Amino acid sequence: MERKIKIAAAQINCKLADIDANLEKHYALIEEAINQKCNLIQFPELSLTGYSLKDAVFDTALMDSDTKWNHLKELSKHISIVMGGVELNKRFEIYNSLFYFEDGRLLSKHRKVYLPTYGLFEEKRYFSAGNRFRAFDTKWGRLGLLICEDMWHPTSGVILAQDGASILLVSSAGISRGMDSESRPENVQDWEALNRSLSIQTTSYMVFVNRTGVEDGLTFWGGSELIDPYGRRLGKAAYFKEELLVQEIDFLKLKHARINTTLLSDEKLTIVIDELNRIRTDRINY
Repeated sequence: MERKIKIAAAQINCKLADIDANLEKHYALIEEAINQKCNLIQFPELSLTGYSLKDAVFDTALMDSDTKWNHLKELSKHISIVMGGVELNKRFEIYNSLFYFEDGRLLSKHRKVYLPTYGLFEEKRYFSAGNRFRAFDTKWGRLGLLICEDMWHPTSGVILAQDGASILLVSSAGISRGMDSESRPENVQDWEALNRSLSIQTTSYMVFVNRTGVEDGLTFWGGSELIDPYGRRLGKAAYFKEELLVQEIDFLKLKHARINTTLLSDEKLTIVIDELNRIRTDRINY
């Protein structure tokens, strides 16, 4: 495994329900990242389809064997690719998924577990929920994938880090609410606090990629960022604008962080499992 790798965070606007147009944008940015000698490029949640799909989820859902993946697989021989789309499985269930391509194949994927269905959100109406958080091995080390609302549940990232992930890749379609005195959405500070706290709690690198643009009255705020295992920001994309943010990360810093802050190795997993099982039993019997 390389000591240092270069990651590209592709903060983009998406064309709603137009897979072909979105694929062309993906291809162009992937080629740009390859030219910049990046090792991995990450796109936002549902980058292939746009977010406010509603009944269009049925028209934009792809199976793993779909030919639309072919060129992405070819490109992944030169750079690892993380991108979001609507997944259709063999039982014809539909998921909000992240796909990880490497060395010409679909190596892994994550199905969004926590589907927000409150306020403006109605994901449970259109998607099935994922049921696991699993880290996986790549040529850049062991990685973990999260989608938007997954990150708001702290156990998600902790599970991935305990499963050996050294980089947490979080793709989002974060919607802006209000504006603060610094001309940024009021809820951005909550997101940025979560990004920082997740990297500190798990002593992991974190790549947060959020989309931009306006869709069905929703404004997506961008602000993608890379955070080191100490919770320090390495790079930050602009708010509301498309941008390819490129940043190098150093695994030596990860090694030092995990030696100096032994949160992961000190975690008492048996106690956590026992107590959560007790709480679950109490709730069932309530």
